[in-house]
Amino acid sequence: GPKPDAFTATRKPKEKAAVSKHAIYQEQLQRVEEFASLGNLMKSSDPVELTESETEYVVKCIKHTFMDHIVLQFDMTNTLNDQVLEDVTVQVEPVDAFEVVAYVPCETLRYNEPGVAYACIDISSEEDPTDVTTTLSCSMKFTVKDCDPNTGEADDEGYSDEYVLEDVDISVADHVQKVIKSNFGAAWEELGEENELEDTYALSSMKSLEEAVTNIIKHLGMQACERSDKVPEGKSSHTLFLAGVYRGGHDVLARAKLVLKDGVTMQLTVRSSDLVAAQVITSAVG
Repeated sequence: GPKPDAFTATRKPKEKAAVSKHAIYQEQLQRVEEFASLGNLMKSSDPVELTESETEYVVKCIKHTFMDHIVLQFDMTNTLNDQVLEDVTVQVEPVDAFEVVAYVPCETLRYNEPGVAYACIDISSEEDPTDVTTTLSCSMKFTVKDCDPNTGEADDEGYSDEYVLEDVDISVADHVQKVIKSNFGAAWEELGEENELEDTYALSSMKSLEEAVTNIIKHLGMQACERSDKVPEGKSSHTLFLAGVYRGGHDVLARAKLVLKDGVTMQLTVRSSDLVAAQVITSAVG
């Protein structure tokens, strides 16, 4: 019918920008030999700062999610004009179910010239496929060569050094892609009850329904449907409809019934084409 078309037409410019960013990342990553066989890039996170401002090195991390891997891209800047860093690797402490399978170092990091290093993590845990969140400790390891700030000429000899970065969090949202469903009810019926899970949560720290809605969307990484992210004024209860695709191409829908009374109580019902996806989403908020 004409309605959805009118809706998509108004959204075109924004979508186009998002697509090109995704395409750029996909192309950059495919050029790296180690990542050529990872398949299609599902999603990329916003950059996360791993250093305080005004430090010797500035590092940001972008998380790229593939079917069975997450590639951590570390964008680095050296703010010291009297040293050159060589063979810069950002090492990640492995955790159960999150095995580092490849590092791609940055060969040279000169003063104020951007450099990139990567770490590739296998996330296809055989033991517990619902174990998808963790905190990863990261540190830069490199060889330092002192250099002349005026000419940039570096010493022949260098010495090893390391620099500890902030942790990188892998959250449920990193495994989920937002999807717009213009008719949530129909999509909900279509998925059916085969993999339906339900749980009730006390979100005691939430002071308002709006705050709860914002946090739930952020934690689950899903798309609010039918403008349900807008809470009507003066309401003490609200229902949020969410849609997404879980890593591996599994549709997942969530209905969160919220009640405001001494914090917020949430009854969360999740449906998915895949049981693991339903389990992960259900456990994301608790």
